[in-house]
Amino acid sequence: MNTMRIITTVVMGTLAAGLGGCSWGDARFDWPWSRQSTPVAKPEWSSNEAWPERPADQLTTPAPIDPNNPTAVRPNPSKVTTVPPISTRPAAAQEEPLKIGETREITTSVLPIKGKFITVQEILHESKDRLSAIESDGRFDSRVRDIINRAVARRINNELIFSEADDRLSKGQKEHVNTQVAELLRGLIADAGGSKARLEKLLAEDGLTIQELQEEHRRGITVRLYQRIKFLPAISITRQMLLGYYNKHQDDFRVEKKVAMQLIAVQLTDGFLPKDVGNDPTPQELAKARAAARERIGKADKLLKSGEDYTAVAKEFSSIKPKTGGKLPLWPEGSLRQKKVEETAFSLKLGQRSKVVETPLVKDKAGDIVNYGGFYIVKAYEIQEGKTTSFEDAQEKIENILRTKQLDAMSMKFSERLSKTARIPQTEEFIETTVNEAIKRYWKPPTRS
Repeated sequence: MNTMRIITTVVMGTLAAGLGGCSWGDARFDWPWSRQSTPVAKPEWSSNEAWPERPADQLTTPAPIDPNNPTAVRPNPSKVTTVPPISTRPAAAQEEPLKIGETREITTSVLPIKGKFITVQEILHESKDRLSAIESDGRFDSRVRDIINRAVARRINNELIFSEADDRLSKGQKEHVNTQVAELLRGLIADAGGSKARLEKLLAEDGLTIQELQEEHRRGITVRLYQRIKFLPAISITRQMLLGYYNKHQDDFRVEKKVAMQLIAVQLTDGFLPKDVGNDPTPQELAKARAAARERIGKADKLLKSGEDYTAVAKEFSSIKPKTGGKLPLWPEGSLRQKKVEETAFSLKLGQRSKVVETPLVKDKAGDIVNYGGFYIVKAYEIQEGKTTSFEDAQEKIENILRTKQLDAMSMKFSERLSKTARIPQTEEFIETTVNEAIKRYWKPPTRS
């Protein structure tokens, strides 16, 4: 492994701290207000052109010259390093500060890509949802490493694409991107109660500024727009391809039968068992409770047979009160735990109601009661018959699927070409620093029971 090492002094620590504060965002940063953007101008190139690479002098951003010492050598960004390695678990004590003239081997916390710097904090921010969801068990470290590896690879890929897109997009297309970013910012402010100050406060909790957030959105929209402009004209989908996909994926176009049902439910747990019985009622208590529940559902059934309104009877007798307003959910087969009730619902015609359906008491393998059972009267409120979507109706969906597959494949080859020609430094130490910081931040010590 090629390791980036430098002899670090207190002066270099100051420089590294400044670089660590940079933030360049995530091209795949996704917000609820994001929507697909479309090119505002026809591309001035074809997808098959061999585009020239950026000049070598544009690959890195030179550091500013010190006016007090114009002959000083500018630091190489690819060798800037900070913070000592962090142990796999948070350390109790802090490192001693560097003394003047002291040397120490440290790892990189910035990764230079096309003149921009990716920081550890940016990768952690982009991955925070996945990292915070990891369970702190024996596989915690390996899961963290997998997430960070993917995040770094994705970020490098997006930086390479954004660099070329920034050179190739027209002025009109860039203005379109800026318009989209402005719309997204207005949506974010509106969601924060219409207060820009409140949005700034919320972002500060994640270590972000509005400007950094805008750059993340700009990068993401630019990359997506550029990919569509570059590759969509080269995508070809024939009717034969559509039909072949349809025949191979028949199950994907089969719509299951679904039923929306109304229930009058009288369960043994609806006050028929003694309150202090726990999970171990006697056979006599169970028999008495079941008889009382049967009597109650019998009264409801009698009223329905006499012509009473189903909803009115349900309000009076059912423990599951009827929903008022809105649409009842449609359930496919296999959705309900009470299989006998589900079978009854799927056997009914639209608007038809069932006889009294009795469900039994259910115990688990250990002998504990998991369901006391009860009595139900089921009515089929709505029925959606199962069918298979025709090829004609499915063509648009299939075309979108095939277009996405081709776009992904072209984008992957394009990214591989960019990676081979770009000057990407070794990432091992940067990843290691990020992994250690993620472990320190997201590891939760096991709680004692």
